[in-house]
Amino acid sequence: MKIDWFAEDSLKKNGVRILREGMAAARFNLALDCGKAEKGRISLAAPEDNAGLSPEEFLVKPWRILSQTLTPYRFFDFTREGVLKAAVPLFDGLTVYANHYADVERWKGYTKGSAWDEKNDPPGINALLVIDRTVDANLARGVEIGALKSASVTIWFEFEKSHPDLRYYYDHIGTVVDGEVVRFIVTKIERAAEVSIVWEGEDPFAKALSAQLAAEDHREKEGGEGMKFSQKFLAALGIQADQEMNEEKLEAAVNAKLAAMQTEIDGLKPDAEAGKKHLAGLRERAASLYKALKGDGANESYVKNVILRADLETAQALVDEYESGLESAVPLSCPKCGEKLSRRSSVELGQPEAGGEKKRAADYKL
Repeated sequence: MKIDWFAEDSLKKNGVRILREGMAAARFNLALDCGKAEKGRISLAAPEDNAGLSPEEFLVKPWRILSQTLTPYRFFDFTREGVLKAAVPLFDGLTVYANHYADVERWKGYTKGSAWDEKNDPPGINALLVIDRTVDANLARGVEIGALKSASVTIWFEFEKSHPDLRYYYDHIGTVVDGEVVRFIVTKIERAAEVSIVWEGEDPFAKALSAQLAAEDHREKEGGEGMKFSQKFLAALGIQADQEMNEEKLEAAVNAKLAAMQTEIDGLKPDAEAGKKHLAGLRERAASLYKALKGDGANESYVKNVILRADLETAQALVDEYESGLESAVPLSCPKCGEKLSRRSSVELGQPEAGGEKKRAADYKL
């Protein structure tokens, strides 16, 4: 199946490879964790007796492979009933590597005991990650203490397009069309490949439990509902939040910034209104000049969709162009003396020309 290069570029950005119509391959990130299930979080219990393996030799951690949800960044829809549940056996016994460096001499461990999990919300596929401490003690230690929280798995899957008739479909992934997100609807998982420990996971429902607990402990101490603003949002406002800033101070800082911005906006409104009137005048002037220059050949669609929608710079350029063109095509001069005159959008009636008698409107012609 041939895909145009625009689509290939969009798919590359999403880390997707189309194998044939309706079938693709992609890597999906996930997060490692264990703990108690509470407050609706995805949390996984540690296996009893280290899953029968020696704790000195093997680190065993439970992890959420895929959740029955829509992934937030690349918009893969795994919500179709039964699709993930049927794929559970595919994730048992996969080889574990680091950073997708799949080499027979660089293995780190394997997956074990994949199972369907309906206790958490959303449901999904869980499995045990077994890392051999004797092979890579540094990697095992990183996962154990939480320095390394995520893993990634490559899968081959069949999919349907959420909007089959949408042109340039892959360029619209993640946008809303007809009230629905454009996405890949996964209908069957055909194969699962190697698993790798990576730096960040995509699944929002499998975040590190330790980080969640720390955040909740902080919120409980502060007696608030938790930080409501992302770091990106705060940076855009010029606010630098630190550990010293509690929820109350943070909210006050944000409100102060927003109030200052609103005051500035209110102060600019008069200038904005004047600018709008100036732009409207330029557009009308350009349209009038264009029609005078083109005569019966004037294109009304061009006037409506181009001239009357031009921005300030373009509208001024059109006025200059059409004034110049009109001057060249139909010079303006006094019919009596031949004096060259200039065109103006307005004239002062009844004012005599310097050094001459008052002229009447009838004295002028194109």
